[in-house]
Amino acid sequence: SWSDTEKASASEGITRDEARCRDLVISIYGRVDQPLYDQIRVNDPQSIDDLLAKIRATEPAETRDRTVALFRDVAAAARENLLAHRAADRVKIDYDADAVETKLTADEKAAAAILAQHGALERLLVTPQPGTADRRLLGLLVAVNRMDIARDLPKQLKFYALGHVLTTVFDTPPPPRTVNPTVTPAPGAWLVYLSGVAARAGRPVSDSPALTQSTRETLAWTGVGEGFADRVRSQLPTLPDDAAPELSRIATTVAARLDAERASAERTSKPHAQR
Repeated sequence: SWSDTEKASASEGITRDEARCRDLVISIYGRVDQPLYDQIRVNDPQSIDDLLAKIRATEPAETRDRTVALFRDVAAAARENLLAHRAADRVKIDYDADAVETKLTADEKAAAAILAQHGALERLLVTPQPGTADRRLLGLLVAVNRMDIARDLPKQLKFYALGHVLTTVFDTPPPPRTVNPTVTPAPGAWLVYLSGVAARAGRPVSDSPALTQSTRETLAWTGVGEGFADRVRSQLPTLPDDAAPELSRIATTVAARLDAERASAERTSKPHAQR
């Protein structure tokens, strides 16, 4: 997820991922071997328990409970996204976005249930206690990664992957209850919903009749993305003093990437909107 949010190249992302995981395995076990490495890569429950035990043994007493809770919840949200990523990838192998009609497979039906899981992510995003900006920021980064996972899914599965997350982040109405994972939604339903979220995020889509539905959808999607960027930036000034500097760097990089995507969409749409 970390490399995904940085938008590293495939080869560079793999190298960074491997280095981070190996460092983590060494910090927990004092050595690296392949089974331990593989377990930490998939957020194996035993590996997470071992990590939390290491934190309890080494973290100062005054911050121990907070740090354990943060690592536990981040690991759970990362595993939730990992499972969503796998389910989405299985769907994308067979999905043709340009097909007149797409017949849903068993993979797509199963994916809806997995993509709808959001409880762990919500524990990061909904944090009313003061001094938890790092927790909210990590939740927002996981949510941005969830948007990347949903990007090329069939529209009905986009509702499942993002609906609850967008409601939590932007306080928007939930998706229509009539959305069915086995039925392509009515034409324009996804655009209407996404445009509403973009407006709530402070990036409404132009109502120019010259804009195509595809352009409107791109503007709505990148508008939601820039709404995430705004919320990411809002957490930076209130990060706890002991938050890792790397977290600020990653968050700033992600926000800049989302801004750039929005700016590109606006440049592309202007010739159409001015007709």
